Amino acid sequence: MTSAEDNGFPVDPTALRARHDQRPASTLKPFAPGDVLVGATLLNNPQDDHAGHGRIIQFDADLNEKGVLWLTGTTHLIYGLSFAPDGILWAQDPWAWTTVRVSPEGQQLLNLQFDHRAFSKVHFIADGTLLFTEMLNGDHQPEPLTTRHRPLPGHRTHLGDGDLWRYTPDGELIEMLEPEVHGGMSGSMAVTHSVLSPDQSRLFYVSETGPRLMQFDLANGCQLPDLRSGTEGDRTMMHFDLSMTPDGVLMVCMGNRIDALTQDGVWLRSYPLPGFGWSIIDARGSDHAYVGNWFSGEILKLDLESGGIVARTMVAEKCMAGIARYLPAS
Repeated sequence: MTSAEDNGFPVDPTALRARHDQRPASTLKPFAPGDVLVGATLLNNPQDDHAGHGRIIQFDADLNEKGVLWLTGTTHLIYGLSFAPDGILWAQDPWAWTTVRVSPEGQQLLNLQFDHRAFSKVHFIADGTLLFTEMLNGDHQPEPLTTRHRPLPGHRTHLGDGDLWRYTPDGELIEMLEPEVHGGMSGSMAVTHSVLSPDQSRLFYVSETGPRLMQFDLANGCQLPDLRSGTEGDRTMMHFDLSMTPDGVLMVCMGNRIDALTQDGVWLRSYPLPGFGWSIIDARGSDHAYVGNWFSGEILKLDLESGGIVARTMVAEKCMAGIARYLPAS
């Protein structure tokens, strides 16, 4: 593991200082219980529709904006927001191969780089180790988007292997696991969104836009049967982000709705949502979920009992790639 302020590549210090000086002042407040944090990069590059100034926006539980953190050391969308047991917020920039961390006081800590790979999220294992999910697999660049991922070091076109990587907090690689992945519409999507089972024995995951809801046995290092699998090309079976409620119900973004499933894949109910593009979710609270729409830039607070929308706000189009609610242990 290394510091990732320069993302592992040579950087012109003058240019780096100038880029940082152009960023507005950060206004992020210390985290309060119920706060909702959203990765919402300010897109500003006409040659790359996923690139821009990295930022994390802070809302209260009713989606009133509280502050903004302008990130250093990132280049593109901010993925996979998740809180560590100590309250530090972790997030990933898969293009910059960078792990971002934000203290509960609202300050960005030193970025880390566990490998030169596109990680999408980190899961905090009870033994103190870190399980990183790899976002990309294969050689296909996204189409028709203008963004491009860097090939792995030593390769001309290979973007990743779609694996699971477990590290010590000091960056020592303990094991690498090889789950099945689907590829999604681009053919290169691997473990883009994931959630642990409550006992941490299984990882539920998807390849974004793909029809499979997959699971991997972490205890025994082997693939398990899909929780469900749709027909290729069926727009109604595109899987996006997923989260787990406190009572163990899987909540899966499906573009135009949220599907609630048991951990055995039994459908419980659906929550219809307006339009298409609902792709990020945090459902870890007791009675509400927070859901974001990639296309419109809207965030909703959803009542899980009634299915009603109880709060909403707008951010910006095609910039939100991660959401997490601050729920510190009592």
